[in-house]
Amino acid sequence: MPTLRKTSPFLLLLLLATLFHLSIGDVGTSSHYRPPYLPTACYGNSSSHFPSSNMFAAAGEGIWDNGAACGRQYLVRCISAAVPRTCLPDQIIQVRIVDRAQTSRSRPSSNGATIVLSSTAFGTIADPSARLVNGLMKKKNSCFKIKCKRSPSLQFESTLFQWFSLTLSACKMPALGKTFPFLLLLLLATLFHLSHGDVGTSSHYRPPYLPTACYGNSSSHFPSSNMFAAAGEGIWDNGAACGRQYLVRCISAAVPRTCLPDQIIQVRIVDRAQTSRSRPSSNGATIVLSSTAFGTIADPSARLVNGLMKKKNSCFNIKCKRLRLSQCDELQLKSMEETF
Repeated sequence: MPTLRKTSPFLLLLLLATLFHLSIGDVGTSSHYRPPYLPTACYGNSSSHFPSSNMFAAAGEGIWDNGAACGRQYLVRCISAAVPRTCLPDQIIQVRIVDRAQTSRSRPSSNGATIVLSSTAFGTIADPSARLVNGLMKKKNSCFKIKCKRSPSLQFESTLFQWFSLTLSACKMPALGKTFPFLLLLLLATLFHLSHGDVGTSSHYRPPYLPTACYGNSSSHFPSSNMFAAAGEGIWDNGAACGRQYLVRCISAAVPRTCLPDQIIQVRIVDRAQTSRSRPSSNGATIVLSSTAFGTIADPSARLVNGLMKKKNSCFNIKCKRLRLSQCDELQLKSMEETF
């Protein structure tokens, strides 16, 4: 371990880069609901917890967390929808969870969304006539501080300006050697968090699957297992999604017991959902699974489910003189099985 202290500056930079990635937010879907909003699952007939700005929301099952979501605040931005130009550019809102979407007095404009915004909140980021949009959302966290011997603090703070502002009052580099064990543990903990996956929605589509936006009339890139998918606009990435592989698990749906327990699948992106030959069972989903893939994790009769999904990454390696840390595909899948 003594020889690893020279890597402290590298670990610090890697930790900062990883925390920057976390600040970008998770992909999910947003619908909306209108008055009456009372009573709520969080606060009954009391409106004292409602922000005066009317920027509040009801939590979908994917983030409800057995009621622990009440009072949490999220930063939300619209990134795409089934109809072009639905999203209002450069609009980011902060909303407080005051209800549970599944039991809200006023019904959501679309069932199964990750978060259901008040009419005021939804209209700030998207065309109010839309029923469902894809969005980036991040739970607003408190400040994270590390005190150093020669400098006041390292501080990372989430704000409304481009998801966060990063304030760095760095320790003197020579003093960082003493913080190596802490930096290493913090980095590993942050990387472990990344293995949990992002919340999104999954629908499905049936044959014919050709032609595709990725490979035209060729089916040579289709897995023999038929575990493939079409990318929603939130992950299409201007075509860069083609060939990417995702680990997907169903976590909830509008109808109870829709998800098949303990089922995790690996799918390859072969098409774009917006232009697929066969239309998805529900528009606006984060990912549209083949009928075989969807039926492996959920009741095939369902149109849309909430899911946890993680892009399958290459191995992460750190080589040191006396230590080698590696996290490869099998460990990624194992960590998803354990943490899901």
